[in-house]
Amino acid sequence: MKTISEVMTTDVLTVAPQATLGEVARVLRARNVGSALVVDAERKPLGIISERELVDSVAASRNPDHGLAESWMKAGPQTVRSSTPISEAGALMRDLNVRHLPVVDGGRVVGVVSIRDLLSAALLDA
Repeated sequence: MKTISEVMTTDVLTVAPQATLGEVARVLRARNVGSALVVDAERKPLGIISERELVDSVAASRNPDHGLAESWMKAGPQTVRSSTPISEAGALMRDLNVRHLPVVDGGRVVGVVSIRDLLSAALLDA
């Protein structure tokens, strides 16, 4: 059975809690990814900010260069370990209605897994 370690992205986009939403949007676009992990100085996950939170902030008429990641992030996101089976992570994503899960081992971010990663793995196995 495949585990998250086999499909996760290890080049994780992280931002500081004080990053503005505009900064987050620009790095998401530059890296062509759908989320960034908000981490402290020791790379411990504080939250996740995705396209969904950016849309919410715009819908609330917030200026993206004034809103902070820490104010709009989804705090305390559900995480998985790199040893988590892919099927378990997929079920978790479905149940939580999320498209990204931080991968944390030993209290530190080591990767992120997206629904796209899981779909790619499933298609390769088919």
